[in-house]
Amino acid sequence: MSRRTEAGNYDWVIVDGIGAFFGAYAKRRINWSKIPLAELPVEGEEADRYWEGVREDMTEFVKRVRAHGYNTVTLDDVAHLTAHRSYSAELMRRVERLSEEMRKVIAIIKGAGLKVLMTTDAVPTSGDLVHELGGKRARIAEYFYALIDQFLTEFPEVDGVVLRLGEGDGKDVKGDLHNTLFVETAQQANQLLKGLLQVMERHGKMLLCRTWTVGAYQVGDLIWHRRRVRGLLQGIESPKFILSLKYGESDFFRYLPLTQAFFETEVPKVIEFQARREYEGAGEYPSFIGWDVENYAHQLEQAQNLVGFSVWVQTGGWHAFKRRSYLASGSYWVELNSAVTVQVMQYGLSVDAALTKFYGSLKLEQVRRFLELANDAVLRGLYIEEFAKQKWFFRRVRIPPLLHVYWDCIFFQHPIKKISKHFVGDWEKAIADGYDVLQNFSEMESLARTLGWGGDDVQFMHDTFEMIALSREYMFAPFTEELRAKVIEKKRAYKAKYPRSERSRYRIKTDFTRVPLSSQDLSILQRLFFRKKRGYRVIDHLVTLRLLGRVYRIFHRRYEHKIPKFARKSAMGIETVLK
Repeated sequence: MSRRTEAGNYDWVIVDGIGAFFGAYAKRRINWSKIPLAELPVEGEEADRYWEGVREDMTEFVKRVRAHGYNTVTLDDVAHLTAHRSYSAELMRRVERLSEEMRKVIAIIKGAGLKVLMTTDAVPTSGDLVHELGGKRARIAEYFYALIDQFLTEFPEVDGVVLRLGEGDGKDVKGDLHNTLFVETAQQANQLLKGLLQVMERHGKMLLCRTWTVGAYQVGDLIWHRRRVRGLLQGIESPKFILSLKYGESDFFRYLPLTQAFFETEVPKVIEFQARREYEGAGEYPSFIGWDVENYAHQLEQAQNLVGFSVWVQTGGWHAFKRRSYLASGSYWVELNSAVTVQVMQYGLSVDAALTKFYGSLKLEQVRRFLELANDAVLRGLYIEEFAKQKWFFRRVRIPPLLHVYWDCIFFQHPIKKISKHFVGDWEKAIADGYDVLQNFSEMESLARTLGWGGDDVQFMHDTFEMIALSREYMFAPFTEELRAKVIEKKRAYKAKYPRSERSRYRIKTDFTRVPLSSQDLSILQRLFFRKKRGYRVIDHLVTLRLLGRVYRIFHRRYEHKIPKFARKSAMGIETVLK
């Protein structure tokens, strides 16, 4: 059963603290996966102003999250705060200044009575260090253990480390330090954990190991493969170990069942939620998760050794949406998700009880009705319900339940049209649902005014979902020149209404170029590369897990320009998933 403190609350109530570092970050489209430590100013008056702003923001942030019930903040990252003799003089100066400034930030968090966890990938290295270690796994592992040991020695005020096993840097990450995918198998991961835990136990610190992976190598299925999880945890009995799991078998999407690892593993665990929905507007419009959290919380009553939960209020995605939660005006919708999650998970309240606590019983019915309408719009208008309820696996990843809208992009592109028509049977319902949910917004706008929330975000949601409904019409209705003209005109009007100088908005990606794929071709590809069950087939072992990556690398070298820029440049790139 789940384990709580004597007061009835979980030991670990974790929130990410990266938002304070983006106040003066000028990029238009941001990698929100971590603090861009390689790009932050470290010299001169610009650096002094920047870090003063970070400290002011962190002071506000910890005050507000502490009031909502959080007791732990995560920050990035070990490598940029720990010097190594192989580093260049320039990198040494950067690490020295980052360490000095981050120590002040940590002091603010600790001064507010909160714990601090520092993240690390496995394994961060510099170019010179890669050459020195020579690719030898034993030497790389010993270097990593020494790095963590040095960090904990120099930062004894930090309460532990969060280990990211299965993901490295995105394509856009700059600087001399890069995080490579060191772990390829569950056995290697297990050995790494055992070595790290010896270091953690010496220092009396916690190690939280995240199972999220991007699908690379054998360990790429760790988020859903039960035998792989057992291999990871073989012989792990340290009191300083916690396993950190996303709630589902994919990223932070809807329509996902609770992962069974919560019930099949005995080690202490935390569950990860995302209040700032990276695939659902990132706080620009209401996307309420309270009922999902409540459903998972009921199931977790039977989980073994659950010791806490982690809520992402800023982290996640590559997009231009820049509202920073718990800072200045923040994001009302993210903070509502965050607050309700804490009330449901930490104090056992129902969603209705949590909303009553925040808004009072007189407003409960109106608040609940508004959130129900918004939730319905997301479930039927953003997601295509028929597709979202299907379970498909490709290689080591579960296919996301949302394809035609991704991060801040709405796609009007022929490949997605062909794929969607193949996997969705009821095209008329898919189109009708998209337009039907638009009827929700007039009532939502009225309720928002009554509740004093204003109507700008609701109007933005309506206009965005109108574009998404049109994308469904493009995908499932016969293509005509009239439809092409309608898409171009609606795109122009949407961009004109929301100029980037005034509001972050979705990017409308249009490409009507036909791809030479017939329904028969898609059926063959589906049978070859996609499966409904988790277990691997013979053809997966022979083709998709072995040959496909090699074929792609040949294709990539010759025809890179034919791969959409979105796929080539975002996240870690297609080639990583195919390793």
